[in-house]
Amino acid sequence: MEWFDDEDFSKLNNVTQVYGFLFDRDGKIVIVKHGDLSDWRLPGGGPEKVDGDWKDTIRRESSEEADVEISDIFPLGYIKVTPSDKKMKIHYLLRCAGKITRVNEQTVDEAVGIINERKFIEPSEFLSYCPWGNTGKANIEKAIRIWYDRIK
Repeated sequence: MEWFDDEDFSKLNNVTQVYGFLFDRDGKIVIVKHGDLSDWRLPGGGPEKVDGDWKDTIRRESSEEADVEISDIFPLGYIKVTPSDKKMKIHYLLRCAGKITRVNEQTVDEAVGIINERKFIEPSEFLSYCPWGNTGKANIEKAIRIWYDRIK
């Protein structure tokens, strides 16, 4: 896996994941957990046929998993995954930032059949919930800059 600090997603094909650092009006980000055996993570998932583009994917996934509506979505960068198994294709994991415009009552996430646990945390707490190492540190730092420079 290799991180690319590149905001142009138009040249990428075979995108398998879109996850978002989604900020509420107080500057907190939402994270979700799928039951007791799951770890905390950002809302997101894989593109589906109903999605026109990566922004549609994060809108849909944030609604399904965290029951939030979002706007002002900006790309952060992506991870290029080059599988060691030659039968698998190179694919891309996108990261973005956005603004939560509405927090809805939580509903069952159809993908997992339960209501996910949802938490709003300070950006400074992100790595304690999602220990993504140096890439995670770079992601959250850029997400914060985009929040202050473009979204807030």
